[in-house]
Amino acid sequence: MPDRIGFALALLLLLVGTFLRLNGLSTLPAGFNDEEIIDIRIAETARLGRVEVFYEVQGQGREGLYQSVLAVVTSATGGGLIGYRMLSVWAGLLALALMYALGRRLFGMPAGLAATALLAVGMLPVLLSRSVSREALLPLFVTAVLLTLSLALPVYGARRSYEPNTALFAALGLLLGIGFYIHPITFMLTLMSMIFILYLVVTRQPLTRRTFSAFWFAIVLLIVIATPYLISSLQFPALAGGQRVFDPGLTTPLTALARGLSGLFFVGDPSPLWNLPGRPLLDLVSGLFVIIGVITAVRYLPQPRFALLIFGLLLLGPPALITANSPSFIDMAALLPLLALLFGLGVMTLYRSLTARHSRQLLIAALAALMIFNVQWTARDYFGAWPADRGMQTAYHTRIGQLAHYLDLTSDDIPSVICTPELNPPAAPRELINTQRLALMMHRIDAPLRYADCGTGLIFSNGGERGQLIMLETDVLDNINPFLSEWFVRGRLLERTDLPPASVLLLDVEQALADRVGAFTTTNPLEFGPEAVGGPGLIAPPVRFGGNITFLGHTHAWAETYVPGDVVPVVTYWRVDGRVPVDLRLFTHIQSDPGARPAAQNDAIAVLPETLRPRDVFVQVTFVQLPYTIPAGTYSISIGAYEDNTDIRLNAYDGDQPRGTGLFLGVLSVVRPAG
Repeated sequence: MPDRIGFALALLLLLVGTFLRLNGLSTLPAGFNDEEIIDIRIAETARLGRVEVFYEVQGQGREGLYQSVLAVVTSATGGGLIGYRMLSVWAGLLALALMYALGRRLFGMPAGLAATALLAVGMLPVLLSRSVSREALLPLFVTAVLLTLSLALPVYGARRSYEPNTALFAALGLLLGIGFYIHPITFMLTLMSMIFILYLVVTRQPLTRRTFSAFWFAIVLLIVIATPYLISSLQFPALAGGQRVFDPGLTTPLTALARGLSGLFFVGDPSPLWNLPGRPLLDLVSGLFVIIGVITAVRYLPQPRFALLIFGLLLLGPPALITANSPSFIDMAALLPLLALLFGLGVMTLYRSLTARHSRQLLIAALAALMIFNVQWTARDYFGAWPADRGMQTAYHTRIGQLAHYLDLTSDDIPSVICTPELNPPAAPRELINTQRLALMMHRIDAPLRYADCGTGLIFSNGGERGQLIMLETDVLDNINPFLSEWFVRGRLLERTDLPPASVLLLDVEQALADRVGAFTTTNPLEFGPEAVGGPGLIAPPVRFGGNITFLGHTHAWAETYVPGDVVPVVTYWRVDGRVPVDLRLFTHIQSDPGARPAAQNDAIAVLPETLRPRDVFVQVTFVQLPYTIPAGTYSISIGAYEDNTDIRLNAYDGDQPRGTGLFLGVLSVVRPAG
């Protein structure tokens, strides 16, 4: 085959692979799975300056080079569903280019094209290239090591002396040394390289003294680079990568091996994380070519280029195939280059076994048809069946990812309120809450979003003008607070194919809200307490408080009479006039008289204060449970606001005059049942 035709076909394969890896990158997968989120969190930790050899994840170590590079890359690309994936996309495309060079170097141009084709259109290579995981680097890493070995050493076993290229041996030592900081499979890859070089010595291949000198130079370079890894392994043996090469939970290796081999050709990985459940890694025809390649490599084992494949299979195959949850496709990431090479070798073997011209032409046509089938197979499963799988949607937090993409497109045009009960993350969370996941998946870190739990609080952006409620959880509309339901029923659910059902509620309640607030001025008089400057007195809402908030009024949601243990609902409306304290809290007290200590209270706020903007109106529903020991009598309900970090209450004003720190809304009676 002429070189220009081969290069043209290789370019075509790269274009096909690029399309599969970039098409819909921001929407497929629609979100991140938990393993990807762990790597992203490690990358953000590295960005803050905490760079470590091992990061502890659920009691196990995880090498941190990929995450550190990801932190650097995302400094230029930004985060979000695209930014975090670009490093893997680049690694996947570079792996295709190196695979063509490696296949051509070992077995000729047709083999290089066939190997590249398998890697370009396979579902697992495509998925890895769109994932945020260190395994996304393994096809590139393994291919680069094999290519360096094939260029640095006499893989053809020529009789003439082979003069080494020192730069290639330096590259080999550099690659293997760096590999320890990527994934523990480097242990096996380094052992494979040593065994292959020993094999060349034992079989008396044409190696010169300069070759051995260059080889020792590569080993010294490897040791120098890997020394921090070795020191960390001695300091933290429980986190070291050596014990993670093989699955520590494995109990039945032969059964696992059988399942792993079956996963290659028959029943694939059942996990939706890395596969359409049950889909084999290779189609049967491609699997047949791989088997032919294995047989050919074994037959010509005395030749170094074939021995390189066999050693690779023997060293990299067991960690990939023999796992506790075999078949596990993510564990097979390092095996992909070898499978591609064996496929290319099988194609070359069959092609050369055919002597008739028309037979070879028929084989070429069949290979073209196989390529078309695999493109269609991968496109159908990856872009169609896999995203529709419920397990995949759950594992990748698809609902949040789709909403993140939607907010990237719309948050500047329409005010958006994020509805979620998880407003504040715990101090040291093991897992991210949904609002944090949403932030990771969005490209707009400065998007003007408001946050409310929508169960006990609701934000009306810009005084109730057109806005949207984004419901991160699926059960928001099923558990509407009855004191807020009147506002939800005024909305309209947005139905789009790129959005999960019941996830976006459009609201335009400016007039209804204005009518409600206007009615407060005549129907709900307020009273200052006895501690107020100038003494108690009535005042009509609205009442301005310090901290740039104004109390607009309340609905008389409570009953006239309660018994101990009952819950008293208090519904208040507030307006934002400027920047409010980030630690703003609202208090609701029930007390026997205005100057007494509260008999019951609840201090809370159902919105994130730092996300509020001028002209926003928010409603707060506070539930106060009466103690079972509360005496019978008449009690007043008072409300106010304070800064949580200092416990400083915000003043309530009458005009420009501060009159106190609380307002009294009304009274209720508590009666104790007889007996």
